[in-house]
This record gives sequence, C-alpha cells and structure tokens, in this order.
Amino acid sequence: MPLFGQPGERIAYALYPSFVETGGPPLVLLHGFTASSAAFDANVEALREHFTVVTVDLLGHGASESPANAAPYAPKAAIARLLALFDELGFARVLLCGHSLGGALALRLALDAPERLTGLVVMNSMSAAGTPQWRENARAGMNEMAWRARAEGTAFLKQTRLYPAHSKRLDERSRQLLVEAFEQLTPEGMAGTAEELTANVNAWERHPELKVPLLVIVGDRDRDFVASAPGFVSRFPAELVRTAVLPEAGHAANIEQPRGFEEALAAFAREIGVLPTPETGQGPGTLARLGGAAVTTLGVLLVLTGIGLLGASFLLTGNSSSNDQAVLAAQPASNATREVVTAVAGTRVAGPGAAQPSSIPAVASPAQQSPSNTPVPTATPAAAATQASQVAPPATPTPTLTPQPTATPITPTPAPDGPYAGISGPPTAAAGETVTFVSTSAPGSDILRWNWSTSGVLVPQPNLAVLRVAFPASGCQSVSLTVVFKSGVQRSATQVIAVGGASCQ
Repeated sequence: MPLFGQPGERIAYALYPSFVETGGPPLVLLHGFTASSAAFDANVEALREHFTVVTVDLLGHGASESPANAAPYAPKAAIARLLALFDELGFARVLLCGHSLGGALALRLALDAPERLTGLVVMNSMSAAGTPQWRENARAGMNEMAWRARAEGTAFLKQTRLYPAHSKRLDERSRQLLVEAFEQLTPEGMAGTAEELTANVNAWERHPELKVPLLVIVGDRDRDFVASAPGFVSRFPAELVRTAVLPEAGHAANIEQPRGFEEALAAFAREIGVLPTPETGQGPGTLARLGGAAVTTLGVLLVLTGIGLLGASFLLTGNSSSNDQAVLAAQPASNATREVVTAVAGTRVAGPGAAQPSSIPAVASPAQQSPSNTPVPTATPAAAATQASQVAPPATPTPTLTPQPTATPITPTPAPDGPYAGISGPPTAAAGETVTFVSTSAPGSDILRWNWSTSGVLVPQPNLAVLRVAFPASGCQSVSLTVVFKSGVQRSATQVIAVGGASCQ
C-alpha cells in the first residue's frame, strides 16, 4: 500500500478503480479502532461495480506509521491528513463511509468540511453517537488503556474479546486479515489513538450543524448502538437522515452482512444523486426520510422510517449507553456476563449473548460472501481510469433491490428493560498476573456507585468503574459487581475467571 503524508505521520491507502468504464464516483472507507482497511476486504469487489473505492489505514493502524507523539492522532490532524489525501487523489468531493471509530471521524470531517463530501455513512459508531457523559467515561477508559499499552505492550488485549481471533461471526478470510492487522498494532499507535482520538473525536454538541446527507447503518445485534441510534439520528436535520438496519448483524455489520451493507450504500448513493438512477424508473432502494410513512424491504436490508417507529424498534432509551470506561461493553444477562463488543473497536466479537433474540425484525439473508480482492497499486485517478477499462466485471452482480411501496406494521420483540449490571474482562489469567475488569453497566449516566468484590471479599477501593486485581493462587476465582443507580435500584453481575490453567466449566 502506498503511504501519504509527512514522514513519521504517513497513512497507508489503497485505490481500487471502478468496474464502470467511465469511472465510478469516489467512495472512501474508514475502519475502526484496532482494525485496518482489511475490515472492508469483503466489500471492495462488489462496491467497485459502482464506485472508485479508496480504503485508508488510520494513523497507528495497519500499514500506516505510528508516531510516539500523541498529538498527530488528534481529530483536527486526522481530518487534515484525509483532506490532503483527497487532494492528492484529485477528489474534490467524496462519499465518505466510516465504521465505529472511523464513523465518528467521518462525521467530524463532515461537520468541519461539508463542501468536500457528497454524502456520509456512519455504521455502528458509539464514538459518534455517544453523549457528553459517554465521552467522559470513554476518555477515562482510553487513558487507562493507553497507560497499559505503554507500560505492558499490546499483548494484554489478546486476553479480551477485542482480539479478532476469538470471533465466531467473521468469515475466515476477514478474521485472518484482522488478526494480522491487530498484530501490527504498536503500543505507540494504540496509546496515541486511545488518548487523542477515540473520545475527543465525539462531536455531540455539533450534530445539529450537519449539512451533508447522512445514512446511519445499524447492525441489529449491536446492542449498544441499537440503544443509542434513535437519540443519535434525532439530533440531525430530519430531511438529511436515512436509517438502515441490517438484520442478524453485529458490530462488524459490513462483514457479517456484506450484501445488505453494499445494497444500503448503493441505494443511498442513488437517492442523493451520487449514482445514476436506473432508466426503469425510480431507483431501487429509496431510503425513506425520518418522519416518512414507508417501510422498505431491500433484499437483506430492512429500512425503518418514522422516528416513532424507529424508537419502538430500537426500544428507545435516550442517548445514554453502557458505561464504556475502558475496553469492553456488554449486553445484560441473567446468569452470566454477555461480552459482545468494544465501544470503539473495529470488530465486535460474538460472545454468549450474541444469539439472543433481537428487538428488530430480521429478514433472511443470502449466504454469499464477497470475493477477496487485491488493491491496484495506483496512486493517481488518471492511472486508475486507465486500469479500470482492463478489469472485467465480477461474474455475480450485486442483488437487485426491490422496494415495497406499502407500509407494513412492525411489532418489535421485547428486550430487557431498565438498568442492568455487566462486567467485561479476561476469562483466564496466570497466577499473580494483574488483570483488568470493567463495568459495562447501563445506563452509565444514571450510575451512582460501583461496588466490587473478588471471590466474595469486598474490594476496599474508591468508587471506580475499572478494577485491576491479581489472583496469587491457581483456581476458579470470581469477580462480582453491584451497581447502585441514582433511582435506588441495585443490579449485580458476576464473572468467573480461570487462574493458572484451572478448568472452570
């Protein structure tokens, strides 16, 4: 991958010419925290049927450089690098799509430089949707992570569900590529991103300023974003926002449901004029505005319209989400912690709670996966256009989207109500090893106090959402958390940890 930028702060990118003979409009894809441009490998080939695709490795990730100084990771510096890259490639305006942390950065760029975008797509991004309370909680957790990365290296994250090798929801190629990207992470890159970007990129106060058409893509198994999406989309000018829900998709929705993701992108691009509308009439997949009346089924894609319906489908809880103060977030559970995802990570790893019924109706999806692709080593649009005519289109076209013109009532499946307690941490540890457990209880803004105990013994420490503890002897140990909410409600959660190779099944 070519590198762009000033030495020491260069970012890697790959340019994939469109299969369209006349060249497709530019689409730039931004990945999430701890991932790389490999997060979109499953989608690039299909997207090239419509777009000239550019994937970017954020600073400190993938093949990009990882400066020790944290300042270059900050939002303004990151946005300046992307805008300079657009200039280098000759793109006056682009359709910008970001996942998770990349979605928050894409939104921030749209707010700072709306004239450079034809449209914006944000997918499963708590960094974008988080409230000021979320931002403060995330900042504390990211600072803790940065401290550990600099002191211990990045290996400690392999004990968490953040490590993509543990994933059961990703196809084998995507898992392998993301593991390779994870292995490339340096302490400097992880720490700089954690300290300067993950929380600071949040622009909650500026959401009403948006001037760019926005598509919000939600994986219906991404509980944290599902809960926050209604409040998130309601903050933008209603005429600019569209919302698409991908059924049976978690945090890495574009990998888990690639066809639905690609169809949603293409339909949105047609509606906002980035792609031409087919001559047969109205383009497939018209994404309805919030406040509209239609419910449109687009093959594997479910699009919900109307803020009231959207709120019901998501079981609206306002803008608050889980208390993401360190590494992981979790779903509520009756008997065990449901570890599912990180709040800002590039991929979400399925845990015990991943198979629970969704509160959003699902539509059957095909099993077809995107073929692998190889980036064209082209650094200029002119050369890209030359190569585009030499590349044959793929044998299997993107599925046709068929709009359903009449509204259909939707009855959401009930989900757990009210506050809950959750714990996220490693399932195993060596005897004497210091490990970290994080409260993933929600709603975080309503928490009054955290009380931790280990194997039944109360931990005498200040009221914190993060517990660091070492178990001196082998065996099956437990970490318990009782959360007291401002309403007076108390909720508890417990996680068992196998120490020193003990079997704790």
